[in-house]
Amino acid sequence: MPTIDPGTILPNLILGVLAVAVGIPIVIYRRGLFRATVRNLEAVNRRSSKAVSRPSSPFWVGTAGVAFVVLGMIMVAGAVLGAVQLAA
Repeated sequence: MPTIDPGTILPNLILGVLAVAVGIPIVIYRRGLFRATVRNLEAVNRRSSKAVSRPSSPFWVGTAGVAFVVLGMIMVAGAVLGAVQLAA
């Protein structure tokens, strides 16, 4: 198993927890976030708002939230693994 650089333990832990903490509300409030995005685009340009809202849906906003959670968990696991390797 490759060793993990001890200098990456703390940043991985901090950013991993932050990614999980941001990803969970994105998944929970995906419909509202999608509607707010379309509404804000409508304020700028009605044509671009329609172009964005046609092929997309709240599903893709939720997918981005799930990606945040998964990446955060991978980062936290790497930090824990690095701490275990450092302690050994």
